Amino acid sequence: MPVKYSIVIPAHNEEENLKPLASDLLAVLKGSDWEIILVDDNSTDGTSSLCDNLAASNPAIRCIHRSRGNNGMGYALREGTAAAAGEYVVWVMADRSDKLESILEMIAKLDAGADMVIASRYMSGGSRGDLTVEKALYGSIYTRLAGLIFGVPVHDITNAYRAFRRNVFDEVALEYGDFSISPEFAIKAQMRGFRLDEVPTTYFNRRAGQAKFKIFTMGVKYLFLFRLMFTYKGRSA
Repeated sequence: MPVKYSIVIPAHNEEENLKPLASDLLAVLKGSDWEIILVDDNSTDGTSSLCDNLAASNPAIRCIHRSRGNNGMGYALREGTAAAAGEYVVWVMADRSDKLESILEMIAKLDAGADMVIASRYMSGGSRGDLTVEKALYGSIYTRLAGLIFGVPVHDITNAYRAFRRNVFDEVALEYGDFSISPEFAIKAQMRGFRLDEVPTTYFNRRAGQAKFKIFTMGVKYLFLFRLMFTYKGRSA
């Protein structure tokens, strides 16, 4: 059966999380029209060999190894999405912070006509869960500003956990290689006229390993995205 859904997972030094994450995903995903793409992003621990072992154990799992120097979540997501075979793509974080049941709810919204569906911690029914008050407040305020400036109609554009139609990725020119790709993709998709929607979700702190997110650094980069209101044209034809 042709692949319809591609789960893309960026993984930098996530050897403690990948195996249980793959197991949890396979328990949620039903049918044979799914693929899981593990993107080993220049890892220095056992992530690389673990990716290969997981791929060898299940034909639905593929592994991409990035060995270039430009490591970063955004680069890994872009490369994994470019390799995806599915009509729908879902970004899932390797640290097991995502409520996986939300995948099926996001897919249902795509089936109903949305182009991108973001799993929101800040809408009615959602929860920041284990997320610190500082990070939750920052993400919520930033999303409100993006809504005012760009008309983005969702509550959580800083959350990378989302599902979208593959053609949205093909038509939006993404440039960021780090966590900034999350708001960048949402804002640019909105500016290109794609329909954004959301579902409530709950956030969990990473189950193992070390966090890579630096709130001050990313905050500055997020603010630079507001220049898009003057410069963004999308992909050329």
